[in-house]
Amino acid sequence: MASVIDFLGKVLLDDDGSGSAGSVPISEYVERAQYARAKCAWMAVAYRAVVNYVIAGMQLSEIRIRGSGSDRHPRDYEEWLWNVRPNPNQNYSDFITALLNEMFFGWHSGTALVVPVRDAIWIADAWNEDKQPGRASTFEYVSIGGSTEVVPRSLRADEVFVFRLPETSKWRVLFGQMEAAYDEMAKSSIDAFGDKNDRRYLLKIDQQQAGTGAGQDKVNQYLKDSVTPFIQGTDVALPLFRGFDLTRMESDYSGGETTLDVVQIRQECFKIVATCLGIPYSFLEGNVNNFESVSDSVLTFLIDPIAKVIQDELTAKLFTPIQWGHGSYVKVDTTHIRHVDIFAVADKVEKLIGSSIDTPNELRVLTGQEPVDAPGMNDYHMTLNHTALSDREGSGGGDNNDDQADAYAAPDE
Repeated sequence: MASVIDFLGKVLLDDDGSGSAGSVPISEYVERAQYARAKCAWMAVAYRAVVNYVIAGMQLSEIRIRGSGSDRHPRDYEEWLWNVRPNPNQNYSDFITALLNEMFFGWHSGTALVVPVRDAIWIADAWNEDKQPGRASTFEYVSIGGSTEVVPRSLRADEVFVFRLPETSKWRVLFGQMEAAYDEMAKSSIDAFGDKNDRRYLLKIDQQQAGTGAGQDKVNQYLKDSVTPFIQGTDVALPLFRGFDLTRMESDYSGGETTLDVVQIRQECFKIVATCLGIPYSFLEGNVNNFESVSDSVLTFLIDPIAKVIQDELTAKLFTPIQWGHGSYVKVDTTHIRHVDIFAVADKVEKLIGSSIDTPNELRVLTGQEPVDAPGMNDYHMTLNHTALSDREGSGGGDNNDDQADAYAAPDE
């Protein structure tokens, strides 16, 4: 009868006294590594899908730049840059796609830098930010299109647009989860490589030599003085006594298929991404049930926060404090993201016009139609049942009055 000595020098015995290796199969370590790699891959897929939704939403949005004063006229040149042609090589769709890709996939995770150069705006692909406590940051070695010659000097923070996700942003939470997944993948891969390629040996000894306390001490000393140097060294001889048998273990992993549940891994990763961003899991699954509520969640927790990052930075850099105090502002209008069926919203449109919420032309734009130059189309209207009671005196109380004003009269009429 033989005993099996493991790599810690302990004798492993089954209940019946027979030897047993008692080690974790190598295929299990490999499967753990494959699971970690699959998890990282599916998280990357979910992350890419979510970013694509944000990009698609922002492509349909309009950046409104309004100056101060009662008329709030748009600042035409800035709106041209940020909505039509940012630079000679990009239109708005190209620009906003590159901007968000830089923010979510660039080297400066969660940050994108836009630099005004020669009446155009360009997205930087590399830079070094020198943060100084109590002072504005300085951006050095700014690279545009792989070249630092476009901007050959350092730039102050007030000379550039820095679009940075807040530290408390849900995206930062997701970044941490993805980083943890990649760390797990790296560790599992290293463990699997070691378990597959490390040399392992079985030392079988007659039971009568290892069954007593003195025999165990003798075996431990033999492992320390002879077996360990033999395994770790080169050009080393190993004395084998009668009743001792040392054999090398072969890997039990043949490279075949494992039992990974791909669907389960995908669902797990999609749920992690959805939970971190505060959006419904069904959205990533492509489930169209409760589409209205799902769309509202995506706009509220996914797209609007990115729009606010952009509009806050533009407002801070395009206007002085005095201009802002007089009503100047930048607004990223995301109301055009959702498709509007004018027949489905006809009743709601009538209420918006009759309540002086919007002018007819404003609602034409909202529903995807061109404004028209006709009397009353740019005026605010209000039905009589929305006017103050004091304004109704003498009107006869409603539809029975033959002299009643038009139901959609302008408020000042």
